[in-house]
Amino acid sequence: MQINSQQANMTGSPNQTAVLKDNEFRVDTVPPGSALLVGGVAVFNVAGSFCATQDKCTHKQGPLSEGKLDGSTETCPWHGSQFNVCTGAVLQGPAAEPLKTYRVIVEGEIGRVETV
Repeated sequence: MQINSQQANMTGSPNQTAVLKDNEFRVDTVPPGSALLVGGVAVFNVAGSFCATQDKCTHKQGPLSEGKLDGSTETCPWHGSQFNVCTGAVLQGPAAEPLKTYRVIVEGEIGRVETV
């Protein structure tokens, strides 16, 4: 059976079919203990609260959204630097500079990263 696009769009809730902006994400796509890259920013779900930092490690620009999150500690997949994703603080080198952090606003099922 073939479903046309008009029927497919009618099956989801309004939030599921809404077009997201570059700085927005669906909350259910970031389960606790995981990360998501949102427009160049890494969004982390720390026990149900969302924190956001720059995605590039301050040591050698490794992709933090691809690292391991343990509580609020993110480990860079390239060289093992560790950061607190809520404060940006360096917890373990080789990185020496903290991360930029960003505010995350959640409205219903949509999260928005404020980078300004």
